[in-house]
Amino acid sequence: MNRSYITRLVIIFLSAAGVGIMVYLTYVSFTQNQSFCDISKEVSCDIVVNSLYSKVFGVPVSVLGLFYFVTVLFLALLSKKEKAIKTIFLLTLLSIFPSLYLTFTEIFFIKSICLLCETSKVLMGGILAVSFAATKFSGEKNIFRLSAPVIVAGIAVAGIMYFSQTGVVSKKDYSELVQCLNEKGVVYYKSVRCSTCRRQEALLGSSYARLNSVECHPEGENPNPELCLAKKISKTPTFLVEQEGLELKRAEGLQQIKDLASFAGCKIPE
Repeated sequence: MNRSYITRLVIIFLSAAGVGIMVYLTYVSFTQNQSFCDISKEVSCDIVVNSLYSKVFGVPVSVLGLFYFVTVLFLALLSKKEKAIKTIFLLTLLSIFPSLYLTFTEIFFIKSICLLCETSKVLMGGILAVSFAATKFSGEKNIFRLSAPVIVAGIAVAGIMYFSQTGVVSKKDYSELVQCLNEKGVVYYKSVRCSTCRRQEALLGSSYARLNSVECHPEGENPNPELCLAKKISKTPTFLVEQEGLELKRAEGLQQIKDLASFAGCKIPE
């Protein structure tokens, strides 16, 4: 059993495991079913997969990860040439920087760790190390010449991801609208597990934090699931117009700014 065969076998195993992880995370993303790695608020694949940082230009990050692992698996299975291993090394080097950026968002922005996401990055690290060890470079200068532009491109991709993700957050000040919603008796029922809630909050920008709200998930901040059950909240987000504890009307699902203003009878922001 030669070294080249062992290298390909290891890469096939690592990439196949990565495909399995990404298929599962994509399933969780589209179905919004609870994952088996939803352990706590600080360690939850669900929170990460449903966060604002889970998509790039509307495409789930797990789909992009799936594309990477399938490509690596394809190259390792169908090509025995050394050039294929070098391509795998450069592709992984390019992909590792956006992946590390996503780890950064988990730690500092989302404040929750996705165990499966981080496992996939360990697999990528293994593929990077194995493919590098198996690639024959003619001197250190050649390694730098090939790697430097790929590293720069990887950092650039990470930057593009950051701006695409943070760009969905509203830069407008909707303080007056939120104040009006509160005065009209609008209550926002949400869940820490709800990806649509994250998009709703992004539309309102930082002003959403002042909106009268109720957390329906037991692991969310200041949860009140009993009230949500009493109000028959079957999905989040849900907006209720309430007066003296009585429901006057409700709106379920993602509400555009104009629709939300109209629903409450508030002035529509220009």
